[in-house]
Amino acid sequence: MHSTIRTMVIVLLVAVGGTLTCSAMKKDRLDDASPFLSIQLVYNYDVYQRPLFFLPKGKPSFGIWIREPATGYYESIFVTRKAGKNEWNFAKARPESIPVWYGVQQQEKERDAFDLDAISGATPEGDTATIYWQIPERLRGRQLEIYLEANNSFDFNQYYGRKKGAPGYSGANGQPSVVWRATLDLARPPQQPVFPVPIGHGDLFGESHRIFPDLSRITSAMLTFHEIKIGFHQP
Repeated sequence: MHSTIRTMVIVLLVAVGGTLTCSAMKKDRLDDASPFLSIQLVYNYDVYQRPLFFLPKGKPSFGIWIREPATGYYESIFVTRKAGKNEWNFAKARPESIPVWYGVQQQEKERDAFDLDAISGATPEGDTATIYWQIPERLRGRQLEIYLEANNSFDFNQYYGRKKGAPGYSGANGQPSVVWRATLDLARPPQQPVFPVPIGHGDLFGESHRIFPDLSRITSAMLTFHEIKIGFHQP
């Protein structure tokens, strides 16, 4: 009985810890006279799972970054704080949470160009989250790829199940992270928003930073967001 109560308290703390509020980059912190991106995420609460029936649904951990194809340059835009700082309740690390972004983080650290405090925040609250990013002068007029990687806990399916020892089992993680991508040509005047599409998933156990293109076993994880919309704004 005591063990059951203790387990329920632990899960409750994990769930509460994942619902702390924090604003992403606010529009009023931007220089409106300079170009910027807006990344709007509409949460799809229908596919999020409860840790236990009486606990609230948690929101996904996610990371957003850009890549310049011409040079291979990477830069992070935003990451949810727990994933970014690898500070999890009752876990020292969760490399399987957003493993592709962890590879981006590693590259940024190697060139001594990574400031986690500048880009991290708790998972934004509400039905819609919008992250704003001021485009650095060195990237203006360039072609960029924008990536988003997201991961939900407890999103089990027929292949990535709850049965310990099964091929797709990875603890409470369920399905692996999903990666979306869009391309923007910043040399062209701002046009209609672009909508990233899924291009693959992360490593189930976080053992590599690769993007695996086979999405045939991914189900609800691809529906993490009702919509992902990226706008290019230029005065």
